[in-house]
Amino acid sequence: MNHNEDTIQYTMADTIEVHPVTFPPEVLARISPDLSLQRHLSLGIRPCLRSFEEFRSVHSSDGGLSRYSKGCKDSESNNILGSNVLRSGKTFVVTSITAGIIEETVPVSGLDEGEERLLELTRDRGSLDRYGSVYPVVEVERGRVGAPTDEEMILSQKLHDCVLHSGIIPKTSLAVNVGIRATGPDGKVSVLYPDQQTDADDEAIRNFRPKRRWSYVLYAKIQVFSRSGPLFDMCWNSLMYALQSTQLPRAFIDERATDLKIPVRTRGRSATIRETYDILCDAASNVPLVLNPGNLGYSSSFGVIDLDPEAQLHGDEDHGEMQVDGPQSVLLADLESEAEETSVLSTVSIVTDSAGRFKNVSIVGGGSKVTPEMIRRSVALAKARAADLASHV
Repeated sequence: MNHNEDTIQYTMADTIEVHPVTFPPEVLARISPDLSLQRHLSLGIRPCLRSFEEFRSVHSSDGGLSRYSKGCKDSESNNILGSNVLRSGKTFVVTSITAGIIEETVPVSGLDEGEERLLELTRDRGSLDRYGSVYPVVEVERGRVGAPTDEEMILSQKLHDCVLHSGIIPKTSLAVNVGIRATGPDGKVSVLYPDQQTDADDEAIRNFRPKRRWSYVLYAKIQVFSRSGPLFDMCWNSLMYALQSTQLPRAFIDERATDLKIPVRTRGRSATIRETYDILCDAASNVPLVLNPGNLGYSSSFGVIDLDPEAQLHGDEDHGEMQVDGPQSVLLADLESEAEETSVLSTVSIVTDSAGRFKNVSIVGGGSKVTPEMIRRSVALAKARAADLASHV
């Protein structure tokens, strides 16, 4: 290029070489989880190195957390009635069962016409009035504090509803069989329970038994550590193990409180007499929580994903690579890792027992077609999985 004052010459720069950028598998899974998953599926494996229909191994124990556990070291101040520690892969779920006692609003006998009509309407709606549930609180430990997340609240509500509709806990097993603590002629204090009474104790139980009734309310605290993949399966299965290990303490009232009455006044206009009772729990006596064994089931989940031909790794068949001719879908059992959870949108969740009796079935279509063949295969795998999980009790 020529100018009036001076001349400037430009020379061609040296050739620039461009090298491809490579990422380790764990980095690629965070940057592009769908591409990482498709690359693994093309090789016939998953990012967790399991086969398509392979489940994670499960290890279950009570963890010695319950006051009734053989490994418990603090049974005096411990209020945990049932517990379970479930490990699957890298994820741990710790479930602890506690309970409270509430007074029933319906008296033992002498229902009036309105209450009988209300019970009839409830029975007409179904059989849910014959079963109880547990009130779970799910906490996914992420190193943070604050209000529960939407996922934790939705999962807690789903666990409560599934336990109720599965009919696992009969209401009769939650009824408190109240005993009477009495002092005999010899000055010895003993507790008389209706189901343990003798002919000599029958009169005392009949005379002092209260005209009220109470029931247990079960609470479950479920803590998740090292979360990897969907959580419903592990939380549900851990809750089932914990409920089967739950022991309920016996409750009683003192004979001196059976006739205790207090006046209740309303703005000085009227006065009524109301019975009051102080319910005490027996630290030395307990009964197992009676569950409906025919309704117990274990959860298994599956995912359906379409293989992307453009993301396949084409190579020699001797290396075990999958050859894909056009669109193809695969069934993945027991989803794990962030790549599978975020990329697989079509899911099948089945709660069943080893005999194949369904308790809950959920099918969500998220882009990939869930065929009848895949549903039949999921049912067969879930049945075998339930038999294996039942053997860990």
